[in-house]
Amino acid sequence: MKVNRFKLILILSLLLGCAEVRAQGSLPSGWSDGDAGSVGTAGSASYASGVFTVQGAGNGVAGTSDAFNFLYQPLSGDGTIVARYLSNDSYGAQAGIMIRSSLDPASANVFLSFRSPKPNYLFVFDRTATSGSIANPSYVGYSVLPYWVKIVLSGGTLTEYSSLDGVNWTQLGSPLTISIGQNAYIGLAVSSANNPALATATFDNVSINSAAAPVPVITSVSATTGTVGSQVTIYGSNFGASQGSSLALLSGSPVTINSWSATSISTTIPSGATSGDLVVSVAPSMNDSNPVEFTMTSNPLPSGWLDQDVGTVTTAGSATYSNGVFAVQGAGLTIGSAPGTADEFHFVYQPLSGDGTIVARIISEQGSSGQAGVMIRDTLDPAAANAFVAYVPANRYPFLFDRPSADQSEANTSNSSYTAMPCWVKVVRAGTNFTGYLSSDGVNWVEIGWPQAVNMGSNLYVGLGVDGGDPATIVTATFDNVSVTSAAAPGPVISSVSATTGSAGSQVTISGSAFGASQGSTEHEQQQPNHVYRHVAILAWRMAGSGCRFRWFGR
Repeated sequence: MKVNRFKLILILSLLLGCAEVRAQGSLPSGWSDGDAGSVGTAGSASYASGVFTVQGAGNGVAGTSDAFNFLYQPLSGDGTIVARYLSNDSYGAQAGIMIRSSLDPASANVFLSFRSPKPNYLFVFDRTATSGSIANPSYVGYSVLPYWVKIVLSGGTLTEYSSLDGVNWTQLGSPLTISIGQNAYIGLAVSSANNPALATATFDNVSINSAAAPVPVITSVSATTGTVGSQVTIYGSNFGASQGSSLALLSGSPVTINSWSATSISTTIPSGATSGDLVVSVAPSMNDSNPVEFTMTSNPLPSGWLDQDVGTVTTAGSATYSNGVFAVQGAGLTIGSAPGTADEFHFVYQPLSGDGTIVARIISEQGSSGQAGVMIRDTLDPAAANAFVAYVPANRYPFLFDRPSADQSEANTSNSSYTAMPCWVKVVRAGTNFTGYLSSDGVNWVEIGWPQAVNMGSNLYVGLGVDGGDPATIVTATFDNVSVTSAAAPGPVISSVSATTGSAGSQVTISGSAFGASQGSTEHEQQQPNHVYRHVAILAWRMAGSGCRFRWFGR
């Protein structure tokens, strides 16, 4: 008679006194919880509203034998665990994520553990073979919670990572070679390190990925900003053919599901929703996807525009749109500062296929430490090839920054011409050549330096970028007259107008191309002094011919 290997290991562990395995209770299906080693007080684990709460006693992961509480799943072959660490209530306690070869307290393992309170450190502990001594090959300080951690097991090699946002990851030390074996255990570990006292730690955004149970992955969303009632579609993979008990969560609370499939989920933002991570949690184990930052705002970005932080910033950026103006807040080291091989900034973007142009007028930029401008980049990776025309307040003129290929240093050029804000900026892609321009009126353009050769693919990202000059410093910049032009989506072009002067009640016809067959939600605005915009009344609208006819109102 064949015996299930996992069940056999659990039985042997119980007989040997290595672990006390308890019933799942409130835990999602597939999770088990038990104490490993000698603990003076039994630990426990529970799950509610996307958060795992784990209590553990024991003297921790140390020496040749461990004593802690372990919330785990079986793992066959390679795998990855990700979690966001929220809190820990005990001085000196250990809490984190773990992969270990068995439930024996002396088994080989790697443990990525937080210790608090301040000074706060994130430690990598490892025991390379059963009954060996625990080592501490690396550690890093952290200053804020929540904080993300990840362990990747691949072919017997384990690599540890940390992150502020669950998107941009930093490797901790060197990969470790440990005798984990084909069948192992993966999960959350907590010890008070002060037996028999209990420590309580909380985690969310927990995901376990393996060949047998691939993690849900969000590849894109239809919007990254919205209001109550906004509909947002989530695209990706491994969501499950139907919803069942699975959830889509925004800042830990469920959003309303309109439809669900393995690759897309249509949602509506409910009343009471707050800004935070948008995550798909797939039943029965409530395996969480990668996060996408979503901002609740009364002034969401126009359809087709998305935003996110690129690179590691300690203060999250944001973006809004109102009355023709994009307001973008971004932190991060100055793009182009040494060594310049990875960027940190907030990006408001849309996809671009092939050649194209982006134009914008920079109305204002807070402070003198940051940069704001228009960018075309190969990917959303911080080290991606890019071309960026940015206004630098400290110098009072725009620069053309470029990274010729991924992972290279950012170069820059400028024509050293003083330019006051508001100023117009433009980047043009033609094959591998990227050219930057500046203008005081959006009509007469001056080339910045000379065209730069940058290696990018066919499918790119184009938009507005803002950094703060420092990972924690937020700079706010405002843009208007933003246009993106490509062969697939030509921008509107005014070829002539019937009048360039008028009074309230005057009728003016605008002629041109790419206005759209009907007005829909398209607007025409009249610029007032101090860059204030007033809508004009549309009388007629056609795609071609006479274009659109409008009447001025107000003063």
